[in-house]
Formats: sequence, C-alpha cells, structure tokens
Amino acid sequence: MGKVYIVGTCDTKGAELNYAKEVVLSAGADAVLVDVGTLGDGADADIKVRVVAQFHPAGAAAVLGQTDRGTAVSAMAKALTAFLNSRGDIGAVLGLGGTGNTALVTEAMRALPIGVPKLMVSTVASGNVAPYVGPNDLTMMYSVVDVAGLNAISRKVIGNAANAAAGMVRNPIPASADDRPGIGMTMFGVTTSCVTQVREMLGETHEIYVFHATGVGGQSMEKLADSGLLQGVIDVTTTEVPDLLVGGVFPATEDRFGA
Repeated sequence: MGKVYIVGTCDTKGAELNYAKEVVLSAGADAVLVDVGTLGDGADADIKVRVVAQFHPAGAAAVLGQTDRGTAVSAMAKALTAFLNSRGDIGAVLGLGGTGNTALVTEAMRALPIGVPKLMVSTVASGNVAPYVGPNDLTMMYSVVDVAGLNAISRKVIGNAANAAAGMVRNPIPASADDRPGIGMTMFGVTTSCVTQVREMLGETHEIYVFHATGVGGQSMEKLADSGLLQGVIDVTTTEVPDLLVGGVFPATEDRFGA
C-alpha cells in the first residue's frame, strides 16, 4: 500500500497539514508530510523544504534564494514535480492551500500518471479550475473557509479530504482480466464516420477511447499515452493544431504530438 503525501506550506499552514496527517493515520494509511514553504523549514514536516528544493534542476538556491514570492513559488513547483516523480511509494497526493499553494501543488500533481489519486483542498476550487486540473484526474475540493487555522468548518472539510485520500490508498482499483489493449482516437463531427468504422473493426480486440478534439481532448489522449495507458493512437483529427496556429476556438497547446 502506498502512502498519502500531504503537501503544503508548513510555515503558514502547519496546524492544518498536521491535522490532515492525523486523520490519514487514523484512517489506517501511512502519511508523509512534505513542506514546500519558501520562508523556512516546518518543524513537523517529514520531508523538509530544503530536501524538496534540492530537486530543482539548478539546485536549492534557485528556490530558497529568491526574494520575489512568485519566482520562489514557480521554482518550488518545478522542484516538487521532480521530487514526487522520484518517489516510488506514492499512493495519493493531498494538497491544502490558497492561490499560491494551489498553483504550486497542482503543477506537480499534473505530472503524475493518470490513476494516482490527486486531491487538492483549495480556496479557489469553486471558480474556473481548468488551469489547475488540465487533462488530469485531479480532484478539487472547495475549502469553504480559508485554509487559515482550524475551526469547526475547516476540520470537517480537511478531515473529509484526508479520509478520502486514505480511502483511495487503502482501496486501489485492480486491473481487470477483461481489460484489452487501449487505443486512443481523436474525433470531431467530420471524422465521426471514420472513427465509428475503426471502432467496429477493432472493438472486439481493443478498447477504443475516443477524445473530442476540443483542445483538452487532445491533451487528455496524450496524458493517457504519457501515463502508459494506451498501446496505440489513431490521431485522425488534428483540428486543434490549426486552431492554435490561427486563433481558433479549440486550440491545442504547444506540446501537441509531444507524447
């Protein structure tokens, strides 16, 4: 069983993060508290901020030597991404925080494979969360009150999130004997006939995952490929690329075809 990695800024959210850890442990899962604060080491963190910062490509000084908060947060996000990708015991990742920590932690979450539970308790989860979630199975939970001290409301919200993360770790979804090799296909109205015919031809031997070419559709398909969940791709609908090049309504990102 993997561990729940609880990530946040221990310099400002120490009580809330430790409470989440206590709930996870009480629910029967192992927990690792990771500090990503840029103001100093959190006394109770299992993984100190300097340890995480050292995973930045340019070293810890690129994270901890910054005087501008935005620059420091951006650098820490890169370091946290590399740190999490280096771990072999992640069962789930639980983040807590406001705008800065949400941007930081979700950037690292998005680099994890599809299927790894990712849960972010955030003050901004009731708005447009597309920049934080992207094409990933990342769950956003609105904190209702700010993550600024424990009270009757925050205990319930954070406790629910911690129990959810522990439950996902304790009850992983096993592979099924009926699972067939997965093929990703992109589709828009003008290619529906083609995709339908291919699905009929390959449907008995493969699982065909169809992605609507709406910008995030192509990203989702490539995320599954990056996560090792596709054995092939039939990318017959690349309308997202001209949308990117000439200002269409469903544009790809610069990384289209990267996977």
